[in-house]
Amino acid sequence: MSSSPRPLSEGRIDEGGNLQCSYHGWSFDGCGSCVKIPQASSEGPEARAVRSPRACATRFPTLVSQGLLFVWPDENGWERANATKPPMLPDEFSKPEFSSVTIQRDLFYGYDTLMENVSDPSHIDFAHHKVTGRRDRAKPLPFKLEDSGPWGFSGANDGNPRITAEFIAPCYYLNKIEIDTKLPVVGDQKWVIWICSFNVPMAPGKTRSIVCSARNFFQFSMPGPAWWQVVPRWQEHWTSNKVYDGDMIVLQGQEKVFHAKSKDESGDVNQQYTKITFTPTQADRLVLAFRNWLRRHGNSQPEWFGTCDQQPLPSMVLSKRQMLDRFEQHTLKCSSCKKAYTAFQTWQKLLVGATVVFCASTGIPSDLQLRIILAGFALLSAGLAYALHELEKNFVFVDYVHADID
Repeated sequence: MSSSPRPLSEGRIDEGGNLQCSYHGWSFDGCGSCVKIPQASSEGPEARAVRSPRACATRFPTLVSQGLLFVWPDENGWERANATKPPMLPDEFSKPEFSSVTIQRDLFYGYDTLMENVSDPSHIDFAHHKVTGRRDRAKPLPFKLEDSGPWGFSGANDGNPRITAEFIAPCYYLNKIEIDTKLPVVGDQKWVIWICSFNVPMAPGKTRSIVCSARNFFQFSMPGPAWWQVVPRWQEHWTSNKVYDGDMIVLQGQEKVFHAKSKDESGDVNQQYTKITFTPTQADRLVLAFRNWLRRHGNSQPEWFGTCDQQPLPSMVLSKRQMLDRFEQHTLKCSSCKKAYTAFQTWQKLLVGATVVFCASTGIPSDLQLRIILAGFALLSAGLAYALHELEKNFVFVDYVHADID
């Protein structure tokens, strides 16, 4: 790092389109070359400092594919990076009969916990009751592991719905759900849902989840380019965040148990997994496949930079309110939700102001009918301000209590 080791991720794009360090103001072009050192004299040795290799920022191979940014975290790995194709979304994501949506959220539980979660279809009807599943729909899921190796694994079940799963190591997981259904007028239909997740380890006990989903039914209820797809992206993210919230506290509890058990056994969770848990059904095949992959091929955990063993896991110390904090974990990083959140706040202020004006104006006219109308407007604007205040919570924090969902 040039100047001193301060993160350029906290920088800004300056007036010349270069990345500017927010600490000393050095600017770098797209190749990492330094283009400006404000503290350097325009003459003499200091003027040549901008051309020094030591002034350059460290460059990493990057690639934008299907709207996702991939980084190869090795400054000397350009050849390998150029020879490696990034994981791709299925072709259905680009077909007109499918509508898709993407969401990102930073989660305070570990990479292995999240990967186990996306490998486990059994939890959907219970953890996400009345969101994406229903408790009364739960049934046996006879999964079979079809292939496995250092690259990952794949498997599927028989029946309706049919779920085909594939794990492409180390972070990419694909679920294809096919549902045979019969509808009035149109008759037999095959509904297809793709849920593709990129599960990126950020630190011990912290993972970035990027989920890209697509489906070929009820497109009118999803964001999209068509004139009749009027649902905004931020509203779809409310539903997606409910899914995250339904998992969050349960998985926090799982991590606490696993952490305590692994300490007691003086071993790694993946080695002790079948002793710590009881997995008697075929529905658990994919979960076991991931734990086996992580133990055999994944070194039982990501390879972290530096020493992290002394730091407590976030799930050990964070409160429920912090674990379910949508604002910090999602809204601040999502352009759609952040813009909508700001709009909600602005409209609330306008409506509160309108309420005050209408209330103050109510006593002015002598006509009783006009006074009643002004009072009605005051009540209406106050009611709308309150409604927006309640809806705004979907961007910030909504408590999730499974026992309260009948």
